[in-house]
Amino acid sequence: MPAREILRYFHIIRKWWWVIALLFGATVGTMLAITFLSGTKYEATVTVQVSAPPPQEAPLFSEFGREVLRDEIQQTQASFSEFLLEGDAPYQALEALPDIDLTGGELRDRITVDIPENSQLMHIAVRASDPETAALLANTLVETGLKQYGQLLAQPTANTRKFIERELEVAREELESAEAELIQFQIDSKIGDLDKAINSQYELIRSLRLQGDLARSMGEIAQAEAIEATVLKREAELQNIIGLSSEYTALVDRVERMRATYAFLLDKRSEARIKENQLLELGSMQIITAARPPRRPAAAIDAKLIVLGAVVSLLTGVLLTFLFEYLEISGVFRGFRRPVEHLEYDSD
Repeated sequence: MPAREILRYFHIIRKWWWVIALLFGATVGTMLAITFLSGTKYEATVTVQVSAPPPQEAPLFSEFGREVLRDEIQQTQASFSEFLLEGDAPYQALEALPDIDLTGGELRDRITVDIPENSQLMHIAVRASDPETAALLANTLVETGLKQYGQLLAQPTANTRKFIERELEVAREELESAEAELIQFQIDSKIGDLDKAINSQYELIRSLRLQGDLARSMGEIAQAEAIEATVLKREAELQNIIGLSSEYTALVDRVERMRATYAFLLDKRSEARIKENQLLELGSMQIITAARPPRRPAAAIDAKLIVLGAVVSLLTGVLLTFLFEYLEISGVFRGFRRPVEHLEYDSD
């Protein structure tokens, strides 16, 4: 770039230097004023690790192991962060700390959550007027938040468990009713196990026929005829027993179905209880570093932000000088317009 052009830009900046100074002073001054006027604040931080996404429901049907995906962990981090910043956790934390004179809304405004990129960690910070209070608030907030978050996640599981328990009670009553009907049938028909009763009758009839044949072969006709009469009576009993088989089979099948249903629901209730407790414990999220009282107060505005604000205000001020110069040349600032030839600067 020719030296003449550089000198021309320099003169424009020198001409409108007050614009740059005003913008720089207003920006940096405002940030410094906020820093000094906000008072001394201490910031305590709790570090939480999200090692896996928690199971959202206690399905009757899923396996415990499942693949842990990074986006699910990030979603859990974002969800817990939103829960702390927007939920009822600050109010619940203050209920556990009645000696601290703060409202839930004030505490919520003092919470910041930092989630490093591609990390399983969360840094949850709370500001207060003294170090001990800051640490106490941060620890209580996170402990209360984890407990409430676990209860929130476990609620669908608890609803499922309650539904299973209602169905289990119905199944128990139906099983008891089916068993009572079967027992009453066995009492009325004087049969314990139908298959055994039928087999016993067959064996008895076969044995009697053998005895009758033996008696007839020995010439004991009267005894053989008596045995034959007994055989006919046993065969009639066998026919009666066989006639009961359809009703007996239906009753036994009903009992077996009711038992299978009851056992299935018992297993699912146990699974739901385990998963509900797993969610309440929230084992996938844990505090790895509790908050300690900070040694130094925290700045209201980070020094990096002040430096960034200063740089941005300087650059913005320079751009505004060229904009004002253009507006003056184009006649917008008529009161300040100067002859165009005055804008030509000597390269010396």
